[in-house]
Amino acid sequence: MEKNKDNIVIGQYGRMKELYLKYNKPKEYRRMVKEKELKPYLHKIDIIAAEMEEDLAVRLAKGSGLTEEIKNTDPERWIGLMNNFRMCAREMVIKDIIEE
Repeated sequence: MEKNKDNIVIGQYGRMKELYLKYNKPKEYRRMVKEKELKPYLHKIDIIAAEMEEDLAVRLAKGSGLTEEIKNTDPERWIGLMNNFRMCAREMVIKDIIEE
């Protein structure tokens, strides 16, 4: 995570959004930098996106029937499925929040 002099932490999703704005919406990006809105905005995006990813992964796991019992009886399968759900959730977050 990146910290600036204002102690605002920008994580992976904030950095993704910054790059997206910089290369796809340069006028908006320059305006936000000029008006000192960029860092707080990126911090907010980072928090929202991380929470959304976690929520989606949990919902996907529950919807597929992935349980604590499976975690205890077949941990390798559970890990593989959870990794898949997290990657799916990450792609949804990128599409819905980063590339909007």
